[in-house]
Amino acid sequence: MIEIRNETAESAELYISGNIIDDDTGGLIDAWYENSTGYQWPDKIRQQLDSLRGKDLTIYINSDGGSVPAGVAMANMIERHDGRTTAIVDGWCCSIATQIFFAADVRRIPANAYLMIHKPAVYGAAGNADDLRREADVLDTIQQGLEATYRKAAHEEVTDADIHAMVNEETWLTGEQAAEFFHVDVLESARMAACVGSVKFMKDVPADVRLVEHKEDAAKEQQDEKKCCQKAAQVSKARVAIALALAKGATI
Repeated sequence: MIEIRNETAESAELYISGNIIDDDTGGLIDAWYENSTGYQWPDKIRQQLDSLRGKDLTIYINSDGGSVPAGVAMANMIERHDGRTTAIVDGWCCSIATQIFFAADVRRIPANAYLMIHKPAVYGAAGNADDLRREADVLDTIQQGLEATYRKAAHEEVTDADIHAMVNEETWLTGEQAAEFFHVDVLESARMAACVGSVKFMKDVPADVRLVEHKEDAAKEQQDEKKCCQKAAQVSKARVAIALALAKGATI
């Protein structure tokens, strides 16, 4: 979801939350669903930025990442914006979403929020050995581009090797830890925002983040079980109605 709030003649707030997807997928979501909450894509933010030309923006981010080209495109749009931009992490800013965060003129993160950077990945790759080697080479090239953004935002004493190692190892940083490596301002801690995605397929996730995920999973299981029972009751009633109708000789 990309949402504009508190717009004035000079400034506005822009909220970016959920999964980052490409324009084609976003177009399908817009066509098939009335509510696209949980997804954002380049064309959507372009439209928002066009309506906010010349205004200072405070951009709140809560995203677990997604499509690399879509995220890079969104970051470049924000970097080109003709007003002053300030990015603030609401809960966490992971993977390609960090490129959007570092595209802002000013970056701020609460002490209890998170940044996560890691190697780019491809899912569902197919082909022969040569195809897969080429795919790996492409991923290495993409990683070089991502690391260039991190180096630009890093303190002078942080080396290229430091950045490369952080990306290779999938590194999670609290606000205070992020300030040790990057030019970011640490804000006073507030209640941590709810996770916007799953951490099941991420490694090295901080324990307190996994605890939030575990609590959410438990609540979801209870909701799913309740829905299942309700559906079973509905099916049972329908079967009884059909049986009665058949007994009376009605046509179903």
